[in-house]
Amino acid sequence: MKLLLVLLLSTLLGACSSLSGGGEDDSGNTRFYSLSSLPAVTTSNTKLRIGVGPVEIPRLLNRPQIISRKNSNEIIMAEKHQWGGSYKEEIIQSLTDNLSTLLKTDSVEQYPWKFSFKPSYQVRINIERFDGEIGKNISLKARWRLLQNNKEILVKQTLINTPVHGKSYSDYVKAQSQALEVFSKQITDKIKRL
Repeated sequence: MKLLLVLLLSTLLGACSSLSGGGEDDSGNTRFYSLSSLPAVTTSNTKLRIGVGPVEIPRLLNRPQIISRKNSNEIIMAEKHQWGGSYKEEIIQSLTDNLSTLLKTDSVEQYPWKFSFKPSYQVRINIERFDGEIGKNISLKARWRLLQNNKEILVKQTLINTPVHGKSYSDYVKAQSQALEVFSKQITDKIKRL
């Protein structure tokens, strides 16, 4: 009887601990993630206006699950590790915030913007790949165009490889945020040279 009571008590305690939540390794709960941006700074360039978009991403990536790779031919869709919102919107928001910080302007709008907004420059982005292996690296491959007065003035291709420092999904998402920072700096450098 005592043995039965001990087994029942340990089963109940195990069930309670799994319901209480836990660390990232807790496989019973879905965890949600968001991309980060550079810290905001005081704006000084009030004349510069930047339009971001349209931004296109592969259909494979446009889903709630975080996508990573097991190898070059096999992908992993993490059911227990998902984006808190739309992944595409996360990318666009991160790029918008980063460009605003780097160019020190509040006048950065996402496509489609109001008719009254007339950007000094528009950045159109087609992300072809943005994934990698957890514990290894992230690859961001994109083609992007810079327009001024609706005329294309620059066409570039970017390939950024960012190491993932750690083996968790938090580390993986952090590396994606860092890749977007590098990408934003590349765009900013081109705009500053014009």
